[in-house]
Amino acid sequence: AYIRHRIGAEHISTWWPRYQRRALELNSPLLDLGSKFGQATMNAYVGFVDLAGFSTRVRGMSPDAIVEYLEPFLSQLVTVLRCYDALIDKTIGDEVMFVIPDIEEEPGFATLSVGQLMGALHDLAFQLTGVYPFRIGLSYGGVRFFCISGDGYSEWTTVGEPVHVAKRLHELDEMREPSPVCGAFGLSVSKETSEEVDAIMRRSLAFLAGVASRFGHRTIEEPVVLKGVGPVKYALLLPRPDRVGEID
Repeated sequence: AYIRHRIGAEHISTWWPRYQRRALELNSPLLDLGSKFGQATMNAYVGFVDLAGFSTRVRGMSPDAIVEYLEPFLSQLVTVLRCYDALIDKTIGDEVMFVIPDIEEEPGFATLSVGQLMGALHDLAFQLTGVYPFRIGLSYGGVRFFCISGDGYSEWTTVGEPVHVAKRLHELDEMREPSPVCGAFGLSVSKETSEEVDAIMRRSLAFLAGVASRFGHRTIEEPVVLKGVGPVKYALLLPRPDRVGEID
C-alpha cells in the first residue's frame, strides 16, 4: 500500500512518461531510468494542490476524523491526476505534488495534458460543492528526478526551481480563499530570461486558460518576489462556473 501511493499508469510502455511513473510506483531505482533520464535535466510542469484553510478546519479533530474528511477529496484528486498523465511525486497531508514531463520526442504533449488536467480539476472543484475549496500552484522549467537511497529504502523525488515556484505560489494573497478553486501559473524571471518567460507564459496560458478553457486568467505584469525564490511572473487562473461540464 505504501509504495502504491506513488500512482502510475496501468499501461507501461517504452516511452518515458509511463516508464517514469512505473519507476516511482515500484519505489525502486531502475537502471535505465537512472542512467538515461536521471542524469539529465528536462523540462516539466510541476504542480501543488492543497486545501485552503486545512489546518484551521481540522484543528482539534482526531486522526480518524481527519482521515474521514480527507479521503473523499484525495481519492478523487488522485483519480483525476492519473487520467491526464500526471506523475504523482508525493502526498503530504492534504497536499499533492504532481509532475508532467515535457518530452522532446512528444512536442506539445505536456502542454496539452496540463491544459486538459486543469479543466478536469476545475470541474472536480464544482462537483465537490465547495466542501473542499482547493488551490493549484503550477510552474514550468528544468527538473531532475533524484534517487534517495539508504539502507533498505529508496525512492525517486523531483528537484528543480519549478518545484519551489509552484509551492510558493500558494502564499499569494489571491490564493487564500478559493471559491471553490483558484490557481496560479508562475515562472521565475530575470532580465536575461524575460523574453523566454513571456513566450512560455503565452504558450502555456493558451491551453491552461484560453478561450476554450474552463479557467480564465489575469496576468500580473510586474513580477512579485516570493520567499526563497526571487522574482516570479505569474498569472492567476480564475474559475468559470458557466463552463463546468462542457465538452472540450
